[in-house]
Amino acid sequence: MKMMIEVTHCDACAKKGEEREATTALSVADESWDLCDEHGERFRSYLANLFATEASAAVSA
Repeated sequence: MKMMIEVTHCDACAKKGEEREATTALSVADESWDLCDEHGERFRSYLANLFATEASAAVSA
């Protein structure tokens, strides 16, 4: 029995000409991006800050 393993690469790294394995996916409406750990964390932090209320933003600062 043969198994085929497909590696998905980070879309953000690919734009820079790099190949890094994607570990997470970000989806918004009908758009989706595969991201490595670094870019996944960067976008998670960005979105968390973007949608934070003033009270929760003050606590995190």
